[in-house]
Amino acid sequence: MSTFRKHTHKVETSIDHLKLKLKDALNLIDPVIIFPFRGYGTGEQFFIEGRVLEKEDVIHGEQEHDNSLGNNIRKIWKRYESDEIPGVGIEAEMEGISATAVSDEDGFFKLVFEVPPGKRIPDGWHEAKLHITEMPYHVRFEKTAAASVLISNQHDCYGIISDVDDTIIKSSAMNTFKKLKIMLTQNARNRASFPGVEKLYQKLSSNGKNPLFFVSGSSWNLYDMLVNFCEHQNLPKAPFFLRNLGLSPGQWLKQDTSPYKREYISHILKVFKRLSFILIGDSGQKDPEIYAEVYKQFPERVMAIYIRHVHTDKRKKELEQMAKNMDVPFLVLTDSQMAWEHACQMKWI
Repeated sequence: MSTFRKHTHKVETSIDHLKLKLKDALNLIDPVIIFPFRGYGTGEQFFIEGRVLEKEDVIHGEQEHDNSLGNNIRKIWKRYESDEIPGVGIEAEMEGISATAVSDEDGFFKLVFEVPPGKRIPDGWHEAKLHITEMPYHVRFEKTAAASVLISNQHDCYGIISDVDDTIIKSSAMNTFKKLKIMLTQNARNRASFPGVEKLYQKLSSNGKNPLFFVSGSSWNLYDMLVNFCEHQNLPKAPFFLRNLGLSPGQWLKQDTSPYKREYISHILKVFKRLSFILIGDSGQKDPEIYAEVYKQFPERVMAIYIRHVHTDKRKKELEQMAKNMDVPFLVLTDSQMAWEHACQMKWI
């Protein structure tokens, strides 16, 4: 299977390069944009990731007001049929600190900012300015973009790491047909959240004082929808850590999401090395096992594990047994109120 995946990825890459060269020669490339994701970091180092893409008005310019089946199908198609632009030079500046990067073959880039000694960046959200410094194709492009960056100096606070599907948003992730139906018939504004999620997350984040991070196995292609969903549900503003789905060996569509989540969570804990965290997930997939492993690796850094039960009774019993073997609060939740009451009891909110 590994050989097949590698061969498939090579074919996909060759087709993408040929397609891009042909579109460039025929002047068919739509205007290109920098599409930054929310950044994050500390007073010592911060990061901004994003993609360089052809602009799609249905994704990058249109509001989520049309919930027709046809429009939802068009949005899903455009999200996953994204036309990425490799080899584009990017430079960014925030608080007088700059960083550079070049987009890879999937259009992704990562900017790493090193804060000089003695330089102080206050806690909270800041705006970074990005611009294209090198464009290897003869295309129209929007030269600049802005990115929001969350800075936490990790004083008198804790962090929250949360899954997305079936943790804050009803997705039926364990049922492929139900999940597809939801994607086709609902948009960011009418997707359902679980009762009590807004209240719980707003209070846990203490109006943004305690940094929140969403770590999910969902694709980066769904980033705009997830951001719009959280804004519509009045959830705290937060960076997302999603997955690059594709045909390469490391992006295989059916590959287990556990390694990605573990890697992201470890990265967050290493960047925010003075924070302890509450971990929130669901029972549908491997969140409990992932969080248990994180606790073993960082036993002093995990304050509690909250798992929303959305699966079978057998799975619930497994988790209740797992909780007995944990030395940290491990709650199997039937609703958000249980987490709320526990957090109040612990005086976290």
